[in-house]
Amino acid sequence: MAAPTVKALVLDLDGTFLRTDKTVSPRNRHAVQQCSEAGIAVIVATARPPRAVRKFLADMPWVNCLVYYNGALVTWPSTNVEWHTPISNDMSRRVTAYIRAQSPECVIVYEVRDAWHTCTPMPDASRATFGIGSTDSTPAIVDEHYAAALSPTKILVHGFDAWRDLREEFHLALNILATDGGALVQIMHASVSKESAVTRVLDEMEISPAEVMVFGDDVNDLGLFHLCGFPVAMGNAIPELREAAAYITASNDEDGVAVAIEKLV
Repeated sequence: MAAPTVKALVLDLDGTFLRTDKTVSPRNRHAVQQCSEAGIAVIVATARPPRAVRKFLADMPWVNCLVYYNGALVTWPSTNVEWHTPISNDMSRRVTAYIRAQSPECVIVYEVRDAWHTCTPMPDASRATFGIGSTDSTPAIVDEHYAAALSPTKILVHGFDAWRDLREEFHLALNILATDGGALVQIMHASVSKESAVTRVLDEMEISPAEVMVFGDDVNDLGLFHLCGFPVAMGNAIPELREAAAYITASNDEDGVAVAIEKLV
């Protein structure tokens, strides 16, 4: 199968460009760098915060644009331009009260640009869900008054099973996703999504979505799959992405990004 003319790559990180051990394989790195050197724009679109992405992509200065928090924060490394779309302070308090009333024991984390806060210590059982490695720092513990004054970039919740009810209650004001098999609830401003952020980025670059190859594995990539001209699902992707893909590549632990680029680009 031949891909159309590709002028940009959009890469998810976890489960896609990153292996399960959260490293980038030399083969994946080389394949994407070659695309960059050939004039293809490289856009990273992830649910992750800047501090994690800096660690994962420390030696990749050829990444043109970084979409963090599913689109709530976008930065252009070469120009220091930044776009930020936070949740309002009032809405943050309202959604927190709703979650606490339903599930007082769940873990709530508030991400504000590149800082994160919580009102309770991080349980060991939640560390993996929040992507916290053995040597990584945990969120700063703050009191409820401090948390109530925040306008978060994103709210993360672990241990909350009623996320469908939450989404029904707040769907007009918030974009609510359940990823990692439903274990992690991700809450953003209603206008925030990977696809809306990437659309704006492509407009700035004067690139048509039809000329974009996107790689992903989870539900927060589905909008990008419908937007971009050539969606590539990882071998480990959820069924919805596999069904929406133009091509299914190998898994993230089998250099799936490089496999597709080498074959199609």
